[in-house]
Amino acid sequence: MIYDFSFQNRFTKIKRYEIAARKLLGVNEDDPEWIIRNNYLKLAKKYHPDINKKSEELFRDINTAYMILTKKDFDVENAKFLTISEDELEELEKEYAIERKTADYYSYWKNRFF
Repeated sequence: MIYDFSFQNRFTKIKRYEIAARKLLGVNEDDPEWIIRNNYLKLAKKYHPDINKKSEELFRDINTAYMILTKKDFDVENAKFLTISEDELEELEKEYAIERKTADYYSYWKNRFF
């Protein structure tokens, strides 16, 4: 029997990009959308190319990170514009895995459903 792991691979890529986007915008996994938006606006103002000429690439990354976290027009193809190296992504994945293992599962499910 041949298994199709394309969905799993796509999900893994999306999760990796979400971790990188959260790190870039300085938000946690459980932060509400208004905090994500506030951090995005602060960074966008600070690194806008009209104000800071050398930060065009970083500004593009900030916009992409915001799209990823708010799920606005997001696709894995959009995330390829994030200029984070594979090593940095792997390091972020390890941090994320450690956080997940040390998380209080009771609180996780309580917050998720109640």
